[in-house]
Amino acid sequence: ENLQAENPDICAWLLIEDSEVSYPILQSTEDDSFYINHDSTRQYSAAGALFTESSYNSANFSDPVTIIYGHRMNSGSFFGGLQKMYSDSDGFEKHRRITIYLPNKEQHYIVFAAIPYDNRHILYHYNFESKRMYNSFLDSVYSVRAIGANIAEDVDITTDDQLLILSTCLMGDRSMRYLVLARLDEVVET
Repeated sequence: ENLQAENPDICAWLLIEDSEVSYPILQSTEDDSFYINHDSTRQYSAAGALFTESSYNSANFSDPVTIIYGHRMNSGSFFGGLQKMYSDSDGFEKHRRITIYLPNKEQHYIVFAAIPYDNRHILYHYNFESKRMYNSFLDSVYSVRAIGANIAEDVDITTDDQLLILSTCLMGDRSMRYLVLARLDEVVET
């Protein structure tokens, strides 16, 4: 409530356990790209903020797939450390838990993949209400063979699962994306 009093576009909070990633998540209902270059106080900032797109995702994280976008900052802030953290197999194992704090609940996720990926707009190209298209996306994830790609063998994903994707620029190739994918594991009402 305090955060939303500061800025009603703050819809949630992201925490990656055992890391420095702990930030508000914003969603503008007027301009999906607003938080690319504005901070959580709505001030201009090249670093922007973590955000979801209202054209494709609800602010309550109830969609089959929700994508959070954030800049890969050289300082390590926002999603600056994701690739380094998850491309190492030990780092991947250490940071498998992600929590999204919403006004009335916590959503706990388990990371099952961290991969370089092309720059297509995933929510535009895949209709996750269609099991066929959902499977097609999962096939594209599991087919990635690249340095820095990690895929867990202990998490089964089906088209009935709800996913969270953290998306940022790939280090060394800004035309590509680096994705961290997690499955909703538990919802705790608060």
